[in-house]
Amino acid sequence: MLRSNILLRSIVKQSSGKILASPIVSKRLLYSTALRSVQLEESSDTSTAPVSKLTKDQLKRRELKRKVKQKIQARLPAHVDPLYVSVPNALRIIRALEVGQPESQQTITVTMQVINEKGVNPLNGDIQLPHPLKASRIIAFSNDPTTLEKIAPLCMAVGGQDLVDKIVKGELPITEIDKSFATPDIAPKLSQQLGKLLGRRGILPNVKKGTVAEDLLTLIQTNVGKIPFRQRGGETASVNISVGKCTMSDQEILENIIAARTAVMEAVKTQKNKAAKKHQVSILGRTTLTSTHGPGLVIDFV
Repeated sequence: MLRSNILLRSIVKQSSGKILASPIVSKRLLYSTALRSVQLEESSDTSTAPVSKLTKDQLKRRELKRKVKQKIQARLPAHVDPLYVSVPNALRIIRALEVGQPESQQTITVTMQVINEKGVNPLNGDIQLPHPLKASRIIAFSNDPTTLEKIAPLCMAVGGQDLVDKIVKGELPITEIDKSFATPDIAPKLSQQLGKLLGRRGILPNVKKGTVAEDLLTLIQTNVGKIPFRQRGGETASVNISVGKCTMSDQEILENIIAARTAVMEAVKTQKNKAAKKHQVSILGRTTLTSTHGPGLVIDFV
């Protein structure tokens, strides 16, 4: 990382004397010049020897320059990208392209390019969407009638042993359940009677997962609309987050995008390098807004 940063600074420093335009144009030309310098050096390295005959040092140097190039591109402001569109205009385009498609397939997604150093944990976390894409199908278990009465409006089904019996008999299909919660008084029985049914789907109430608590009302309220996200991919790593449907208003989708940004930036801040035990974070690159059948349009995100 140190070598790549030194190389990046030296390229930018050497290029900065050539910039004479306005601040916005200067920044764009500065990064473009730096990118061109890296590309020229990279081509000179690979032109002297075939890929199969590159030495270990040459391979390291090429990888270093590739990382520098990625970082330069990631730091470019979104508005210099030829595919840049403001969020309201992007939503207008996306909706137009989704006309005639099934409503269930009109999902709007934010995709962020992630560039990180070796050994850095993949980005992951949870997002509390202010406007969930779909209603969560929640069930809750408790032996306390008062607790069940409070949480009933938020759940698809609530109960104690009677609810357990319905699931065992198949009267309530487990495929219709997204999440389940329980109070500590009934949790041990659930493990014994529903462990095989709910456990294999990962929805069995569990203390370690944070789905068992005395105050079920607060627990359920904080989990409704919460969705997980995780960095995927190796060389072209990215984070994909579904932030809306075409049937939602611009304001609702925008508020979901802001919530997604807040959660991702918080995950970046808490990243740690497992190998060196240093506080190193990923760089978020180009961010696109797209739909199931639409193109990826670059938006401001970072």
